[in-house]
Amino acid sequence: MAKSPTEKLAAKRTALIERTAHALQVPTERAAELLQTPRQQSVRLNPLRGNTTATLAELQSAGWHGQPVSWSPDCYTMTSAPEIVRDSQAATEGRVFIQNAASWLPVLALDPQPGDAILDVCAAPGGKTSHIAALTNNQAAITANDNSRPRLAKMRANFTRLGVSSAETTLFDATQIAHKLEGHLFNKILLDAPCGGEGMMELSSDKDFATWSVAHIKRLQQLQKKILLQTWHLLAPGGTLVYSTCTMAPEENEAVVDYLLRTRPNAHIVPFTNELPNRVSTVREWHSRVFDPRLQHAVRLAPSPHIEAFFVCKITKTEATDD
Repeated sequence: MAKSPTEKLAAKRTALIERTAHALQVPTERAAELLQTPRQQSVRLNPLRGNTTATLAELQSAGWHGQPVSWSPDCYTMTSAPEIVRDSQAATEGRVFIQNAASWLPVLALDPQPGDAILDVCAAPGGKTSHIAALTNNQAAITANDNSRPRLAKMRANFTRLGVSSAETTLFDATQIAHKLEGHLFNKILLDAPCGGEGMMELSSDKDFATWSVAHIKRLQQLQKKILLQTWHLLAPGGTLVYSTCTMAPEENEAVVDYLLRTRPNAHIVPFTNELPNRVSTVREWHSRVFDPRLQHAVRLAPSPHIEAFFVCKITKTEATDD
């Protein structure tokens, strides 16, 4: 007898809990607790739109409270109602940007500097790109790409509001981006890949499980591999590529980077040493497949109140040519 919709959703929830327990190496009861962790938003003050000290004082005078994030400049976790920031004049004028703290990690791993040539492959709606522009004071040459016209329009509007003047926007299919940008090389590339988004899912939300399945994860894995190889061709020798996702599935994280390491001998992982309370060991083996031991230097985050589940890997390219 075919399963009812309710039974199918229950089976999906059980599968996610079991996979999470396996990936994080915790009991299933603990995995279920982690998947139900309420997430707290954070805010980034934007120096491109004014003095951040003055902006902070303005928010505090309006009744907002937050805690500074030690590992990310001008960033705070919110300890009061987010509406105070969301509805503020500072938000309207682009002097603040609300994000989950995990979104800052890929940008910090990229370590953007003035003068860099930077490609953000899947950039919309532009939060990470605007962070790059802020850290470089609009002094890096940024190409911000996305394959969705509506999302690209939203990103351009965000750039205008946030004072981003150093980013050129492009509308390319990321699976063909090496061809579309032929002749261009970038010394830094951010690939925040399209993913299953398990870090943002609510265990109690039927809507969140509507498209989630192991089969969908495997389809996304193939897409991620294709995009990663495409972007690798655009990375200059000696350059840095940061691969990140907001999901926990090893198929979309360790397995994708492992594929790059096995097929591109000039790819090398660089340790990224941010010590975060929800950092856990990377997955060394998944369904009898043993991953490259260098993946221990990637950053895998478990769900937590202040920083959602995330995966970040910093990769450099040696002078050797691609196969």
